Amino acid sequence: MTTSFRSKRVLRRPALRLGGAAALALAVTLTPHLAFGSPDASSAQDAAKAGAANGRAATAGAVRAGGFLGVTFGFSDRTLEGRYENRTNPIYNLPMFEVDGDEAHFWDAYVEQLEASGVDFVAPTIRGSIPGKPQYNKGGDTTKLADLVAAIKRRGAHIKISALDDIPASLTDKKNLNKHNAGGYDPKFDLADKTGAGEGGYQYMWDYNLREFFQAVPADMRFTMNGRPVIYEWSTSSSFFVNQGNGNSAALLTYVKERAKAEFGVDPYFIVGDSWIKNDPAVAEVADGVHGWFSMTEPYTVEPFKGSKFGTTVPAFHFSSDTTHMDIDPDHGKTFRKNLDATVGAGADITLVEGFSDWSENAATWRGRNDTYDKTRYDYPNQMINILRQYSRNPFPKGQRVEAEGADTFHDTTTGNINNLYRAGDIDITRAGGSGYAVGSTAAGEWLQWQEVPLSGTTALKLRVSSATAGHRIRIDIDGKTGPTVTVPATGGYGTYRTVPAGTYKLADNSRHTVRITFLDGGVNLDNWSN
Repeated sequence: MTTSFRSKRVLRRPALRLGGAAALALAVTLTPHLAFGSPDASSAQDAAKAGAANGRAATAGAVRAGGFLGVTFGFSDRTLEGRYENRTNPIYNLPMFEVDGDEAHFWDAYVEQLEASGVDFVAPTIRGSIPGKPQYNKGGDTTKLADLVAAIKRRGAHIKISALDDIPASLTDKKNLNKHNAGGYDPKFDLADKTGAGEGGYQYMWDYNLREFFQAVPADMRFTMNGRPVIYEWSTSSSFFVNQGNGNSAALLTYVKERAKAEFGVDPYFIVGDSWIKNDPAVAEVADGVHGWFSMTEPYTVEPFKGSKFGTTVPAFHFSSDTTHMDIDPDHGKTFRKNLDATVGAGADITLVEGFSDWSENAATWRGRNDTYDKTRYDYPNQMINILRQYSRNPFPKGQRVEAEGADTFHDTTTGNINNLYRAGDIDITRAGGSGYAVGSTAAGEWLQWQEVPLSGTTALKLRVSSATAGHRIRIDIDGKTGPTVTVPATGGYGTYRTVPAGTYKLADNSRHTVRITFLDGGVNLDNWSN
């Protein structure tokens, strides 16, 4: 076996101290086969300018579909509760979705966004839980993955689940909370201590964490490589651990593999931080992959190991607090594209992106809030989701659902959000039944718009709408060119949604577009539109 990897300093993310941690016959006027050209716009900024104003389709360079693509997802108590503060670090990547205290709504909102991004898998940052001590389980409680599973099922999404095991937290911090009633990283975790008689214990990795992962995530929903569930492991840095060598780290992984086989009949596919092998070369015989994470000077890595290549990267990064100052400039999304070119585009078999919900370090790729670039580090709310999808294995998906409430820009004739749901601003959001939201209380002349939407070739669009009375009209324009007018029938009330045809368009192959939906008369709720 030939194993090659670069031993390098692994970035330690600044500690965010966690609290004790079918079909319907309709009267539709259609303009068949509307033809839309494709322009030269090549950047996110050009795409924003090339829409309604210029009447041109926004296209990007040919992005090659590569290996598997996934994202980390942190779900600390602060994220679940919408308390976006991390010491004195400025927070730019605030999410569009505003939490309302119902965690099911939280997971529903983000499963929809994960699906829109086209990623193959999500790797939540898990930190385990201590039985009988809920006060210590607020910072990535692994049992909460059952809520993620439920949301994926409600959505009918095809997203698989991996995990990023943050072992300084799931082992060292959890051990100190449980054993000393005070968290932190002193005393360090002793990897030579199997039973927990001292400052270690295999139970923190298996009983209190990875067993919970396999219990929460059904086999058919786990992300696998070679049929084996993938688990990422964080660093065994000497800042958090002692006795990592002499086969101790390898023994811990071997134990977990044995328990997983005995209890769940699976052999975990461990992708470990390169510090594992640096500290204990015996890990090379047990691990299946290696990640080198990233640093401020090297915002992506690709590590060859056992015949495969493992990429990690980040869209941007900013943490400035006290004497710590770290920054990776997003540069209007150009940094993210460059990093994905160097990982997915360079043939990595699997690439993990930090991190879909990482607001605390301004590395988030979720749907952002409407505001200026200086305040958000996004050119428009769906920018990072769109970039992710361009590097997915299906960059021009058929059957994609584009949610009305997540529009990049909008025009509303009344002030405020009538129900105070989902997002801030002058846009009226209502519940659409089930797990979704809709734009409602529409009036004549109001509109919603999206940028860089992937549509390819001859495309038939559909609208999912509700209306109490018949005759209200909606129009879809693409790149500033007037599209068909759809006359919506009564659907049985605003709480009853139907899917209606909205015209067929001839578009350039593999092109991205600005799409605007205008409510010509109002009186219609829009849940989503699809191709």
